[in-house]
Amino acid sequence: MTCYLCPNPHQPYASNQKELPLMANEEHLSIVKQGVELWNKWRAENQHIRPDLFEANLRGANLKQANFREADLREVYLYKADLREADFTGTNLNWADLRDTDLSRANLSEVNLTGANLAGANLIEANLSKAYN
Repeated sequence: MTCYLCPNPHQPYASNQKELPLMANEEHLSIVKQGVELWNKWRAENQHIRPDLFEANLRGANLKQANFREADLREVYLYKADLREADFTGTNLNWADLRDTDLSRANLSEVNLTGANLAGANLIEANLSKAYN
């Protein structure tokens, strides 16, 4: 059931469930904005945490070789970001803005791309096996 009174009507709502977050986890966003080296180190040390970058603004960010495996990147804004060789395996990229990104040699296997905008994205040698929309 969808709650049309909520700020984001596409968010599922159930009275017996905890509400879904409406923005990125501030800690996760702060870490990724400090650079790929720190982000990947944090990911290696916190493998039990599923990163939440829902609706994060990472426009033009250099995220080459970043580990976004299994992350929540719904509605993330990555316009013109450098995502070469990044690992997005199993990531949720619903409605993500990936326009003009460089995703060359990125691993996008098993990624949910429903509604994602990939206009102008460089997908040369990207792995899109089992990606769906």
